[in-house]
Amino acid sequence: MRVRITTTLTVAAAVIAGSALLTACNDDDSSSDAPSSPSATAPATTDAPTTDAPAPTDSATDAGGDTAAQGKPVTVNKSFTDDVMGEKATVISYISGFQPSAASKGKFSALEDENVVLVNVKVTASSKYYDSFGATSFYLTNQSNGIDQASTTILDDDIKAAGYTPLEDASTGKTTTGWVVFTPKKTETSLVLRYKRLAANASDGTKITAKNFDIPMK
Repeated sequence: MRVRITTTLTVAAAVIAGSALLTACNDDDSSSDAPSSPSATAPATTDAPTTDAPAPTDSATDAGGDTAAQGKPVTVNKSFTDDVMGEKATVISYISGFQPSAASKGKFSALEDENVVLVNVKVTASSKYYDSFGATSFYLTNQSNGIDQASTTILDDDIKAAGYTPLEDASTGKTTTGWVVFTPKKTETSLVLRYKRLAANASDGTKITAKNFDIPMK
């Protein structure tokens, strides 16, 4: 018999392994976001996340720095797999310089100083644990202030109106594809997508350490 639990964190997670309960324990402070060298053969042994920079599944068509600035998709096609949790994701493409509606600009004045970036991702949630995998697991990292920027849903209506479907959460073992929105400052030049695996403890004594997976988009 399976039991479902929910934990409340900076990024919500609901996970259990078979009959073993998992309790998330990531404090998500600024120090936990600092990348460290990844291990290709074993997960981290502490709760401080390590960082993977995955190899591309295909060559990125980066003829596109200028294309992205014009608000058109630039191909990325880079993937990662979290072998511990069983999560999978592919960054298909991104758009830089998306123009929000006049109504959104009027409602959110900060948009005047921000670059709206849309990232098209395909995600598959773990089939090993009760899990939900979606936009809230993703961040923009390598920001000049040293803080990972969380995704936002405030422009979901705008991107839907423009024909870009927002990413819906994938439930256990399921796959979804859609767009995730970020609003970095216009002065930011680094576009690196980060997936954060939260630390968790299972009731059978198994410990899952926190780990970051980074995908440079250009």
